[in-house]
Amino acid sequence: MKIEGLTGPELIALSKVVSADDAKEASSALSEGEYIVDFSVRVVGSIKRGANYEAKLVAKADPWLMLAVALSHLNGVTVKSIVTEALAADPALVESLKVKAAEAIESIKDPTKSPCNGKVTAKLIAEKKAA
Repeated sequence: MKIEGLTGPELIALSKVVSADDAKEASSALSEGEYIVDFSVRVVGSIKRGANYEAKLVAKADPWLMLAVALSHLNGVTVKSIVTEALAADPALVESLKVKAAEAIESIKDPTKSPCNGKVTAKLIAEKKAA
């Protein structure tokens, strides 16, 4: 839904006033039914957009496919042993293997550079205006 007459910065400010978490919480708390709304909100503040930049995107491998390939090289007893060990493994092990997997993928496939828009930050105050 586009609001007629708003400039780009005004639309961005409006989108940043309500967080996704607040909107989700309000939606969850809403009872079934139809609600008529008619209110005004004043938004005051500043919007800042940084310079465009290039991000290095490293190819990602499907972890389930990697697991299937690894397990396919093992016998049934070894697979059962791995599953048992995984159930008790330290989650830090996953993080260290993610780094190793990313390094392996990067060594096989060159990273792709992708243009990205500059980051948008806002310092805003919003207040509901009296009717």
